[in-house]
Amino acid sequence: MRITTVILLSFFACFIISCKEHKYEINIDSMELPLTFINLDSILFHADRANYLAIREEQMKNNGDLFSYNLSYCLGIKLYPDTSFQKGLSNFYRDNYIQRLEKTIETNFNSSNRKEKEIQDAFKRMKFHFPNQDLPVKIAYVNSLFSASINCGENYIAIGLERYLGEDKKVIKQLPSQEFFQWIKVGMDRKYLSRDIVLAWLMSHYIEETTENYSSEMIRWGKLIFITHACLPQLEDEILLRYSKKDLEWARNSEESFWKYLVKEEMLFKTDEETKLNLLHEGPFTIGLPDKSPDRMGVYLGYSMVCQYMNNNDISLTQLINLPYNTILQGYEAE
Repeated sequence: MRITTVILLSFFACFIISCKEHKYEINIDSMELPLTFINLDSILFHADRANYLAIREEQMKNNGDLFSYNLSYCLGIKLYPDTSFQKGLSNFYRDNYIQRLEKTIETNFNSSNRKEKEIQDAFKRMKFHFPNQDLPVKIAYVNSLFSASINCGENYIAIGLERYLGEDKKVIKQLPSQEFFQWIKVGMDRKYLSRDIVLAWLMSHYIEETTENYSSEMIRWGKLIFITHACLPQLEDEILLRYSKKDLEWARNSEESFWKYLVKEEMLFKTDEETKLNLLHEGPFTIGLPDKSPDRMGVYLGYSMVCQYMNNNDISLTQLINLPYNTILQGYEAE
């Protein structure tokens, strides 16, 4: 069983440099996609304790891996078919903070603002471009207790809706600041929901993490963002990239100088984890650059490289996935 958990806080971003936005747009009106949405959190929250074991049996039969992930991994509730399961689930949903959290989730999310059509259309596009690749058959809304925004299993995607409530909600403001920094809370916005779902599935099923060097991983993220945009062509740049307008402008203006910095410091072919973490992972800024820089400048540059290559070459998205990273790297010209 393959399960990939992704915490998409302000997940990896980069700048669209004159990408041909409609190059991969297709007509999906007649395309069918068997994708089911289930609100597992609502089912559990509104269930009577007397029905807990029956629900457990049903969910273990129909959604075993998903149910185990949500209850055992996220909530720490043992799945034994006895009173310990009833007690654990009851104690969780009776907690005062969880009660407020659940009510906030229900108030702020319904089938329309969970972007279900947008998500389904995105996977239709993915199906068109990658007809032989895996697609999810079930998308479940869960309460992950802030452990993960998106979790991808073999054939399901679990969405922790609590991580998309918005920084202005009281239940988000009450999260401990020593664990949930302000930049993390800022990223808990529903506008990123579709983008995060598509990106998480691509990460876990289509393009695996590389082990060669920093450049290979940088360009891997560039490919991921590019394909996400092809699946969600209607998204505005700021939403697709999880950058503020100010951060996006800084990245645009600093691309050439960032490239020169990587070359001068001989960082392109480094293999240490510290380099990758500093330049590719989320945070308040990119470590090694000025504090006013946005985070993930390495992914920004990787996406810039992929955009430039795809603008200059007529290849499919499937071919892009398998394209060696050094082919893109060698053809890049800083602008």
